[in-house]
Amino acid sequence: MFTKKYIFETKTTRTRRIVRSVLFLCFLSCLSFFILAIYLPIYSQEQNEIAGQAFFGRSPDVIAVFTGDKGRIDHALKLAQKYPTAKIFITGVYAKNNLEILLKQQGKNISIEDYIEQEGHHIKLDYLARNTVENGLATLNYIRKLPSAKMVLIISSDYHMFRISSIMDTLAGNESQYEFYYEGLKSDYSKVNNIQKLIKEVYKFFKTSTFLFFWDPEVWL
Repeated sequence: MFTKKYIFETKTTRTRRIVRSVLFLCFLSCLSFFILAIYLPIYSQEQNEIAGQAFFGRSPDVIAVFTGDKGRIDHALKLAQKYPTAKIFITGVYAKNNLEILLKQQGKNISIEDYIEQEGHHIKLDYLARNTVENGLATLNYIRKLPSAKMVLIISSDYHMFRISSIMDTLAGNESQYEFYYEGLKSDYSKVNNIQKLIKEVYKFFKTSTFLFFWDPEVWL
């Protein structure tokens, strides 16, 4: 299909071969896109089960939240109550937000002042990260400052998890002392906006994969 069928190829034959090749590549691209879109929520569910087994009767050292969609911070704060010894790292926070504002947005039942006094020392906010790769870098920089940190639970939306795990595998490289687990919030794909997020995420994954292919810590760090 991609090579000449005849030694002496006419202009018409060459054009047909090129058109067929382009159409075949487009078909493969669309098929890959479709399969990945279906797989993303499945992958997240698998990771949720792995994390559930890993933290049955024990606590993660760090719970990292990659911001960007609703429910992620609230879920992490609920996990903070379940795992009181875990440190909470929220990366990609909007510059004008602080812990008090975030807590108010989550509608905490206890007073903000009491919560900050009780749990504030466990929570660290990162304002610099602007995308998922920078979320990953910020998380690594944070846990490197914690000598006892080993098991890290990363929170995000289900459609986001496959890309996050790919990024963390690349960024962490040979730092095998860290164990990364992932917990994705389930999205309702009967809603059009969530399907749109899923489709957009597939595009972002291919884009990020290209970037990570050329990733060189000595150049970028």
